[in-house]
Amino acid sequence: MQKFGTYIFGRNPVLEALNEPERIEKIFIEYGSRGHAINNIIIKAKKNKIPCTIIDKKKFVEHLNEVPSDKINHQGVIAILKLYENLSLEELLNKTYDNNKYPILIILDSIYDPHNLGAITRTAECAGASGLIITEKNSSPITATAIKASSGALHHIPISKVKNLLNCIEKLKASGYWIYGTSDKGTTIYTDKIYDRPIALIIGNEGKGISPSVIKNCDYVISIPIKGKTQSLNASVSTGIILYEILRQRNL
Repeated sequence: MQKFGTYIFGRNPVLEALNEPERIEKIFIEYGSRGHAINNIIIKAKKNKIPCTIIDKKKFVEHLNEVPSDKINHQGVIAILKLYENLSLEELLNKTYDNNKYPILIILDSIYDPHNLGAITRTAECAGASGLIITEKNSSPITATAIKASSGALHHIPISKVKNLLNCIEKLKASGYWIYGTSDKGTTIYTDKIYDRPIALIIGNEGKGISPSVIKNCDYVISIPIKGKTQSLNASVSTGIILYEILRQRNL
């Protein structure tokens, strides 16, 4: 089990994170920030004995400069999180089978945009996915931007970072998972499959999709019909459509 740390910013994401106070190391609030959410952050931080400091703009900006993000809508609050747990693949598999007869894992193949990483995670967590698998390379790191885009979902879903996606797929198959790739070139419409089994759903980036070597190792490659002139859906939208079809078939 490895660990990694990060930041979050924005009033609602920090409030969401405070639902699991053990994850938060400290909170900084910019002097002059007001409102119901700010008051709640201060109250919850005090209740959970989390250091919450109101600092002037200069010091706040100094802390903000440490955040690995290009565009920051901080809303006057930033939280520093304690180290995250990055489960090994084996730990993730044990955890998923403990909680679900037919777990669903989401695998991200070359998702570089932290906004997409966050949005997909939010969708997956809402749909009850058992875990998220991302590659150590060729993917967005879990940054403050990703956490904000996930609306806190990255705090709730188990995560495993893997070095080699093909080796990961091989281990998943050996553990009883069926591998479903998503592609606009897929020969099977997503509603035509039956999902009564452990599933690993692979989502590729919006530009190139799933890499050819990964496609070759999928048990099925499914697609979502496109009726308009736009050639593809947003990755998080595609994820949601397929996940909720799985839930529909399983009677939610």
